[in-house]
Amino acid sequence: MHRRLILLLFITMSTLLASCSDNKEALKTWVHADTGSYGAAISPNGKYLMTGEIGGFGRVWDIKKNKVMFSLQHEENSDGGMIAAAFSERGDILVTIEQQSIARWSTKTGRLTGYWSWPKLSDVDVSADGRYALIGTKDNQAIYFDMVEGKMRYVFPHHEKVNSVSLDKEGRYALTGSNDWHVSLWDLKDGKHLWSQNLKYKISLVELSDDGELALANAFIGDANIYSTAGKGKLVSRLDEVRMTLVSADFSDNNQILATGRVAKSIDIWSVDTGTRKEAWMPKVKHSVQPDSATILDLKLDTNAKTLISESSTGIGQHWAIK
Repeated sequence: MHRRLILLLFITMSTLLASCSDNKEALKTWVHADTGSYGAAISPNGKYLMTGEIGGFGRVWDIKKNKVMFSLQHEENSDGGMIAAAFSERGDILVTIEQQSIARWSTKTGRLTGYWSWPKLSDVDVSADGRYALIGTKDNQAIYFDMVEGKMRYVFPHHEKVNSVSLDKEGRYALTGSNDWHVSLWDLKDGKHLWSQNLKYKISLVELSDDGELALANAFIGDANIYSTAGKGKLVSRLDEVRMTLVSADFSDNNQILATGRVAKSIDIWSVDTGTRKEAWMPKVKHSVQPDSATILDLKLDTNAKTLISESSTGIGQHWAIK
């Protein structure tokens, strides 16, 4: 995940702070939303894309065919927009949120399979089997929600708004990041708090590796750290650039590589062990957009970390080769 409207406010500042990056030609480029998107999500298998467009509706795409599978909307004549979304492991379940509601969809049929009015939402992730949603809220908590039974299983408290949430594919942990400066890890077996780390500013993004062994946390215009989830959260590495704001991230399957997308349209590839940057580039804006900047709302590495798919707030998707 990578996806929230509030991050768009940081584009101008982050553009000035971002380091110079190489231009790079994409293997493929797709225009998905001419007016741009508030949120986007790419399925773990790289087959499907959800774009939450500024017009207040969403679309689910078959990425390979570059075709819309179906459109979706939480409410008729909605003035809002889908600010975040997440797919199940196989891509058969999609969960979307607007600021006041959450919805669950079948990607096979496009059918709505669950809908809940829920105020002050900020972020969402979904379990590998598509049953549970981890919901971040502005009410100072994250909630692990059973969408089949319609029940809250666990509540994970913070002292301020929760900006970012993440689940691992193994169903072991929940990771939450808040305006209270803390990233926290929680055990999904019993809902207990395992550890917290203080990044000395509001948390922008958290991300777990697929196997739950690693946790990324980034503070707004600040540090980005990778921790081991074991024990008390030992620091593995600190990404070797300060004062950056991340919006999206994905660990490679072998946990050796981390891909990140910034609020200021930069994509970076990092070594997990050392935190050093291996590659960086600034995707070109393919049509007239003012200002000439874009947030990387989501990105996904392929199985061998040889290529990467990205989706930006300008509604442009791109496929990249990694050195």
